Amino acid sequence: MSQLMISLDKNIFNFDSAAARRMIEYGEKNELFIVIPDNDKRYLDLSAKVHVWGTGGSKLTQFFRLLYTGNKIIHNSRFIIQDSLITTQDPFFTGLAGLLLKRKETTFETQVHGDFYGSDYYQKSGLTNKIRFYIGKFLLPRADKVRTVSERVKQSLIKIGVKSEKIEIKPIQVDFEKIKNYQPKFDLHQKYPDYEKIFLVLGRFDAVKNIRWLIEVFCEVVKQKNYLLLIIGSGPDGHNITTHATRCMLRKNIKFEPWTNDPISYIKTADCLLFPSLSEGYGLAAMEASAAGTQVIMTDVGVANYELKLGPKVKIAPVGDKEKFIQEILQI
Repeated sequence: MSQLMISLDKNIFNFDSAAARRMIEYGEKNELFIVIPDNDKRYLDLSAKVHVWGTGGSKLTQFFRLLYTGNKIIHNSRFIIQDSLITTQDPFFTGLAGLLLKRKETTFETQVHGDFYGSDYYQKSGLTNKIRFYIGKFLLPRADKVRTVSERVKQSLIKIGVKSEKIEIKPIQVDFEKIKNYQPKFDLHQKYPDYEKIFLVLGRFDAVKNIRWLIEVFCEVVKQKNYLLLIIGSGPDGHNITTHATRCMLRKNIKFEPWTNDPISYIKTADCLLFPSLSEGYGLAAMEASAAGTQVIMTDVGVANYELKLGPKVKIAPVGDKEKFIQEILQI
Protein backbone atom coordinates (compact mmCIF):
# COMPACT_ATOMS: atom_id res chain seq x y z
CA MET A 1 0.00 0.00 0.00
CA SER A 2 1.22 3.54 -0.77
CA GLN A 3 0.59 6.55 1.46
CA LEU A 4 0.34 10.19 0.42
CA MET A 5 0.73 12.49 3.43
CA ILE A 6 0.06 16.23 3.36
CA SER A 7 1.92 17.67 6.34
CA LEU A 8 2.69 21.11 7.78
CA ASP A 9 5.83 19.95 9.61
CA LYS A 10 8.89 21.45 7.89
CA ASN A 11 11.16 19.65 10.38
CA ILE A 12 10.67 16.59 8.16
CA PHE A 13 13.26 18.12 5.81
CA ASN A 14 15.87 17.88 8.59
CA PHE A 15 17.42 14.38 8.69
CA ASP A 16 18.35 14.85 12.36
CA SER A 17 14.87 15.80 13.56
CA ALA A 18 12.47 13.56 15.46
CA ALA A 19 9.86 14.23 12.75
CA ALA A 20 12.17 12.90 10.01
CA ARG A 21 13.04 9.80 12.03
CA ARG A 22 9.33 9.17 12.59
CA MET A 23 8.63 9.39 8.85
CA ILE A 24 11.44 6.92 8.10
CA GLU A 25 9.87 4.47 10.57
CA TYR A 26 6.45 4.89 8.94
CA GLY A 27 8.03 4.17 5.55
CA GLU A 28 9.38 0.81 6.66
CA LYS A 29 5.93 -0.74 6.13
CA ASN A 30 4.57 1.20 3.15
CA GLU A 31 6.11 3.60 0.67
CA LEU A 32 5.45 7.12 1.90
CA PHE A 33 5.09 10.25 -0.25
CA ILE A 34 4.98 13.52 1.74
CA VAL A 35 4.01 16.97 0.44
CA ILE A 36 4.58 20.06 2.58
CA PRO A 37 3.30 23.58 1.75
CA ASP A 38 6.51 25.58 1.82
CA ASN A 39 7.98 28.81 0.43
CA ASP A 40 10.83 26.80 -1.14
CA LYS A 41 10.39 24.26 -3.90
CA ARG A 42 12.51 21.26 -2.90
CA TYR A 43 12.71 17.48 -2.95
CA LEU A 44 14.31 15.02 -0.54
CA ASP A 45 14.55 11.23 -0.17
CA LEU A 46 14.65 10.50 3.55
CA SER A 47 15.07 6.82 2.71
CA ALA A 48 14.53 4.50 -0.25
CA LYS A 49 10.81 4.47 0.60
CA VAL A 50 10.18 7.97 2.03
CA HIS A 51 10.03 10.90 -0.41
CA VAL A 52 9.38 14.54 0.55
CA TRP A 53 8.37 17.53 -1.60
CA GLY A 54 8.17 21.21 -0.68
CA THR A 55 5.65 22.99 -2.88
CA GLY A 56 7.34 26.36 -3.22
CA GLY A 57 5.31 29.49 -3.84
CA SER A 58 3.55 32.16 -1.83
CA LYS A 59 0.82 31.38 0.71
CA LEU A 60 -1.75 32.09 -1.99
CA THR A 61 -0.31 29.58 -4.47
CA GLN A 62 0.77 26.80 -2.10
CA PHE A 63 -2.70 25.20 -2.02
CA PHE A 64 -2.77 24.84 -5.80
CA ARG A 65 0.80 23.54 -5.82
CA LEU A 66 -0.25 20.94 -3.23
CA LEU A 67 -2.90 19.72 -5.66
CA TYR A 68 -0.48 19.77 -8.60
CA THR A 69 2.25 17.85 -6.71
CA GLY A 70 -0.27 15.41 -5.21
CA ASN A 71 -1.70 14.61 -8.65
CA LYS A 72 1.80 14.00 -10.03
CA ILE A 73 2.52 11.59 -7.16
CA ILE A 74 -0.75 9.68 -7.61
CA HIS A 75 0.05 9.19 -11.31
CA ASN A 76 3.63 8.12 -10.54
CA SER A 77 4.30 4.47 -11.38
CA ARG A 78 5.71 3.92 -7.87
CA PHE A 79 2.47 5.03 -6.22
CA ILE A 80 0.15 2.02 -5.92
CA ILE A 81 -3.27 3.64 -6.02
CA GLN A 82 -5.27 0.51 -5.15
CA ASP A 83 -6.06 0.56 -1.41
CA SER A 84 -3.74 3.55 -0.91
CA LEU A 85 -4.13 6.12 1.88
CA ILE A 86 -4.24 9.91 1.66
CA THR A 87 -3.71 11.38 5.11
CA THR A 88 -3.70 15.08 6.08
CA GLN A 89 -2.50 16.89 9.18
CA ASP A 90 -5.68 18.89 9.67
CA PRO A 91 -9.24 19.13 8.24
CA PHE A 92 -8.70 22.66 6.89
CA PHE A 93 -6.10 23.75 4.33
CA THR A 94 -4.34 20.36 4.02
CA GLY A 95 -7.60 18.45 4.47
CA LEU A 96 -9.33 20.19 1.59
CA ALA A 97 -6.38 19.35 -0.67
CA GLY A 98 -6.56 15.72 0.46
CA LEU A 99 -10.29 15.49 -0.23
CA LEU A 100 -9.81 16.91 -3.74
CA LEU A 101 -7.01 14.39 -4.41
CA LYS A 102 -9.07 11.42 -3.23
CA ARG A 103 -9.85 8.68 -5.78
CA LYS A 104 -12.36 5.82 -5.60
CA GLU A 105 -9.56 3.40 -4.82
CA THR A 106 -8.06 5.51 -2.03
CA THR A 107 -8.94 6.01 1.63
CA PHE A 108 -9.00 9.62 2.82
CA GLU A 109 -7.98 10.20 6.44
CA THR A 110 -7.65 13.50 8.26
CA GLN A 111 -6.41 14.38 11.74
CA VAL A 112 -8.04 16.66 14.30
CA HIS A 113 -5.78 17.82 17.14
CA GLY A 114 -7.90 20.63 18.61
CA ASP A 115 -11.46 20.71 19.92
CA PHE A 116 -12.71 22.99 17.13
CA TYR A 117 -16.37 22.00 17.50
CA GLY A 118 -16.73 21.64 21.26
CA SER A 119 -17.49 25.35 21.73
CA ASP A 120 -17.95 28.50 19.65
CA TYR A 121 -14.42 29.75 20.39
CA TYR A 122 -12.95 29.06 16.94
CA GLN A 123 -16.07 30.24 15.16
CA LYS A 124 -15.75 33.62 16.87
CA SER A 125 -11.98 34.10 17.08
CA GLY A 126 -11.22 35.87 13.82
CA LEU A 127 -11.88 35.43 10.13
CA THR A 128 -9.17 32.80 9.54
CA ASN A 129 -10.48 30.51 12.28
CA LYS A 130 -14.05 31.06 11.11
CA ILE A 131 -13.11 29.93 7.59
CA ARG A 132 -11.30 26.89 9.03
CA PHE A 133 -14.34 26.13 11.19
CA TYR A 134 -16.67 25.87 8.19
CA ILE A 135 -14.18 24.06 5.93
CA GLY A 136 -13.76 21.42 8.64
CA LYS A 137 -17.49 21.17 9.22
CA PHE A 138 -17.97 20.45 5.50
CA LEU A 139 -15.01 18.11 5.16
CA LEU A 140 -15.00 15.94 8.28
CA PRO A 141 -18.27 14.03 7.63
CA ARG A 142 -16.92 13.25 4.14
CA ALA A 143 -13.65 11.70 5.35
CA ASP A 144 -13.30 7.92 5.39
CA LYS A 145 -11.34 8.06 8.65
CA VAL A 146 -10.73 10.72 11.28
CA ARG A 147 -7.90 10.48 13.80
CA THR A 148 -8.10 12.53 16.95
CA VAL A 149 -6.40 12.79 20.33
CA SER A 150 -9.14 12.57 22.96
CA GLU A 151 -12.63 11.39 23.78
CA ARG A 152 -13.82 14.99 24.16
CA VAL A 153 -12.90 15.77 20.55
CA LYS A 154 -14.53 12.55 19.35
CA GLN A 155 -17.81 13.53 21.02
CA SER A 156 -17.76 17.02 19.49
CA LEU A 157 -17.11 15.53 16.02
CA ILE A 158 -20.06 13.17 16.39
CA LYS A 159 -22.26 16.22 17.06
CA ILE A 160 -21.36 17.72 13.65
CA GLY A 161 -22.21 14.54 11.78
CA VAL A 162 -19.04 12.42 11.80
CA LYS A 163 -19.97 8.76 12.30
CA SER A 164 -18.54 7.27 15.49
CA GLU A 165 -17.13 4.22 13.70
CA LYS A 166 -14.98 6.47 11.47
CA ILE A 167 -13.21 8.09 14.44
CA GLU A 168 -10.04 6.64 15.92
CA ILE A 169 -8.59 8.08 19.12
CA LYS A 170 -4.79 8.13 19.22
CA PRO A 171 -3.86 10.06 22.36
CA ILE A 172 -0.54 11.79 22.82
CA GLN A 173 1.75 9.29 24.50
CA VAL A 174 2.58 10.02 28.14
CA ASP A 175 5.17 7.78 29.83
CA PHE A 176 3.55 7.71 33.27
CA GLU A 177 6.16 5.38 34.82
CA LYS A 178 9.09 7.46 33.57
CA ILE A 179 7.55 10.69 34.89
CA LYS A 180 6.71 9.08 38.22
CA ASN A 181 10.32 7.93 38.72
CA TYR A 182 11.99 11.05 37.27
CA GLN A 183 14.47 12.80 39.57
CA PRO A 184 14.19 16.59 39.18
CA LYS A 185 17.37 18.43 38.20
CA PHE A 186 16.47 21.41 40.41
CA ASP A 187 13.91 22.61 42.96
CA LEU A 188 11.77 25.65 42.17
CA HIS A 189 11.44 26.48 45.86
CA GLN A 190 15.22 26.82 46.12
CA LYS A 191 15.26 28.95 42.97
CA TYR A 192 12.36 31.15 44.19
CA PRO A 193 12.54 30.92 48.00
CA ASP A 194 10.48 34.03 48.82
CA TYR A 195 7.06 32.57 48.06
CA GLU A 196 4.66 30.37 50.04
CA LYS A 197 3.63 28.36 46.98
CA ILE A 198 4.59 28.22 43.31
CA PHE A 199 1.99 27.84 40.56
CA LEU A 200 3.19 26.80 37.12
CA VAL A 201 1.96 27.42 33.57
CA LEU A 202 3.67 25.57 30.72
CA GLY A 203 2.90 26.09 27.05
CA ARG A 204 2.60 28.22 23.99
CA PHE A 205 1.71 31.89 24.43
CA ASP A 206 -1.46 31.99 22.36
CA ALA A 207 -4.84 33.63 22.98
CA VAL A 208 -6.59 30.25 23.30
CA LYS A 209 -4.33 29.39 26.27
CA ASN A 210 -6.05 32.20 28.21
CA ILE A 211 -2.94 33.31 30.13
CA ARG A 212 -3.96 36.99 30.25
CA TRP A 213 -7.17 35.91 32.02
CA LEU A 214 -5.08 33.87 34.46
CA ILE A 215 -3.00 36.95 35.27
CA GLU A 216 -6.22 38.73 36.25
CA VAL A 217 -7.12 35.73 38.44
CA PHE A 218 -3.73 36.01 40.13
CA CYS A 219 -4.31 39.72 40.79
CA GLU A 220 -7.02 38.62 43.21
CA VAL A 221 -5.02 35.71 44.66
CA VAL A 222 -2.00 37.83 45.70
CA LYS A 223 -4.23 40.16 47.68
CA GLN A 224 -4.48 37.26 50.14
CA LYS A 225 -1.40 35.11 49.56
CA ASN A 226 2.27 35.59 48.69
CA TYR A 227 2.16 33.13 45.81
CA LEU A 228 4.27 33.00 42.65
CA LEU A 229 2.90 32.40 39.15
CA LEU A 230 5.73 31.02 37.01
CA ILE A 231 4.98 31.10 33.28
CA ILE A 232 7.19 29.00 30.99
CA GLY A 233 6.91 29.24 27.21
CA SER A 234 6.91 31.45 24.14
CA GLY A 235 4.60 32.33 21.28
CA PRO A 236 2.76 35.04 19.35
CA ASP A 237 0.89 36.42 22.37
CA GLY A 238 4.04 36.74 24.50
CA HIS A 239 4.36 40.53 24.34
CA ASN A 240 0.69 41.05 25.25
CA ILE A 241 1.01 38.69 28.20
CA THR A 242 4.12 40.28 29.68
CA THR A 243 2.72 43.78 29.12
CA HIS A 244 -0.51 42.78 30.85
CA ALA A 245 1.42 41.46 33.86
CA THR A 246 3.29 44.78 34.11
CA ARG A 247 0.07 46.83 33.87
CA CYS A 248 -1.44 44.74 36.66
CA MET A 249 1.58 45.59 38.86
CA LEU A 250 2.26 41.89 39.32
CA ARG A 251 5.86 41.52 38.18
CA LYS A 252 6.85 40.65 41.77
CA ASN A 253 4.45 37.69 41.84
CA ILE A 254 4.75 36.66 38.19
CA LYS A 255 7.97 35.40 36.66
CA PHE A 256 8.58 34.43 33.03
CA GLU A 257 11.07 31.89 31.74
CA PRO A 258 11.66 30.66 28.17
CA TRP A 259 10.56 27.20 27.08
CA THR A 260 12.53 24.36 28.68
CA ASN A 261 13.69 20.93 27.57
CA ASP A 262 13.15 19.71 31.12
CA PRO A 263 9.46 20.44 31.88
CA ILE A 264 9.18 17.55 34.35
CA SER A 265 11.64 19.13 36.80
CA TYR A 266 9.41 22.22 36.82
CA ILE A 267 6.24 20.17 37.17
CA LYS A 268 7.55 17.97 39.99
CA THR A 269 8.85 20.86 42.12
CA ALA A 270 5.92 23.27 41.67
CA ASP A 271 2.99 23.15 44.09
CA CYS A 272 0.39 23.17 41.32
CA LEU A 273 0.05 23.28 37.55
CA LEU A 274 -2.54 25.72 36.19
CA PHE A 275 -4.25 25.02 32.86
CA PRO A 276 -6.71 27.85 32.04
CA SER A 277 -7.32 27.20 28.30
CA LEU A 278 -10.46 28.32 26.48
CA SER A 279 -10.36 25.24 24.23
CA GLU A 280 -8.06 22.23 24.01
CA GLY A 281 -7.89 18.99 22.12
CA TYR A 282 -5.85 17.16 24.74
CA GLY A 283 -3.79 18.82 27.50
CA LEU A 284 -0.35 17.21 27.71
CA ALA A 285 0.96 19.37 30.56
CA ALA A 286 -2.07 18.48 32.72
CA MET A 287 -1.57 14.76 32.05
CA GLU A 288 2.15 15.01 32.84
CA ALA A 289 1.41 16.87 36.08
CA SER A 290 -1.07 14.19 37.10
CA ALA A 291 1.52 11.49 36.36
CA ALA A 292 4.05 13.40 38.50
CA GLY A 293 1.61 13.59 41.43
CA THR A 294 1.43 17.39 41.21
CA GLN A 295 -1.84 19.21 41.85
CA VAL A 296 -3.70 20.37 38.74
CA ILE A 297 -6.30 23.13 38.41
CA MET A 298 -7.74 23.32 34.91
CA THR A 299 -10.71 24.52 32.95
CA ASP A 300 -13.19 21.99 31.56
CA VAL A 301 -11.36 21.44 28.27
CA GLY A 302 -9.38 18.65 26.62
CA VAL A 303 -8.75 15.70 28.95
CA ALA A 304 -10.76 17.24 31.82
CA ASN A 305 -13.60 14.95 32.94
CA TYR A 306 -12.54 12.36 30.33
CA GLU A 307 -8.98 11.02 30.51
CA LEU A 308 -8.33 13.12 33.63
CA LYS A 309 -11.01 12.82 36.30
CA LEU A 310 -11.92 15.17 39.13
CA GLY A 311 -10.23 14.08 42.36
CA PRO A 312 -8.14 15.18 45.36
CA LYS A 313 -5.30 16.35 43.09
CA VAL A 314 -7.33 17.38 40.06
CA LYS A 315 -9.69 20.36 40.21
CA ILE A 316 -11.82 21.36 37.22
CA ALA A 317 -13.53 24.73 36.75
CA PRO A 318 -15.95 25.86 34.04
CA VAL A 319 -14.25 27.85 31.27
CA GLY A 320 -14.11 31.52 32.27
CA ASP A 321 -15.25 30.97 35.88
CA LYS A 322 -12.84 33.34 37.60
CA GLU A 323 -14.28 32.92 41.10
CA LYS A 324 -14.02 29.13 40.96
CA PHE A 325 -10.41 29.30 39.75
CA ILE A 326 -9.47 31.75 42.52
CA GLN A 327 -11.17 29.54 45.11
CA GLU A 328 -9.31 26.41 43.96
CA ILE A 329 -5.93 28.20 43.96
CA LEU A 330 -6.44 29.52 47.50
CA GLN A 331 -7.29 26.03 48.72
CA ILE A 332 -4.01 24.45 47.54
